[in-house]
Amino acid sequence: MRIVTLIPAAAAAALIAFPALAQDEAASAPPVEATATSSLDAQQQASYDAWPAAQQAQYDAWPADTQTYFWALTPDRQELFWRISDSNKVTLSGLPAEQQEQAWAQIESQAAAMASGATTAAPTEAPPADMAAEPTTDPTPEDPAVTEEEPTQEPM
Repeated sequence: MRIVTLIPAAAAAALIAFPALAQDEAASAPPVEATATSSLDAQQQASYDAWPAAQQAQYDAWPADTQTYFWALTPDRQELFWRISDSNKVTLSGLPAEQQEQAWAQIESQAAAMASGATTAAPTEAPPADMAAEPTTDPTPEDPAVTEEEPTQEPM
């Protein structure tokens, strides 16, 4: 046989065998959860154990650098960290410290704006029952367009 006909056959055999070899290698790797939580101190492990299973799985999926960065955050920032997407978490954890602070300033201001928007939209207490039943027709003194008129006496 010619070498020209053997090269495509060898390439095809290599392509078919490569995924099978990759599967064997992946099967021998240790489970992700075992490596993700093994470097936690007692307080971090207690926090981790208190999370729901879905949150633990999300944490376990992060790269090691992102997990380390998470534990270096303040508790308030840790809470906000859960709210951003995983891709943004990875990006944020890889930024230089100065850029991280700039990003956190934006994240915290957006969270504050969302919190203040939610509190102003929802009333804190219900109006009294007599006020809810009938609308008031009295003008407010702060309204400059409304002027008080003196009552006139008309003959009857």
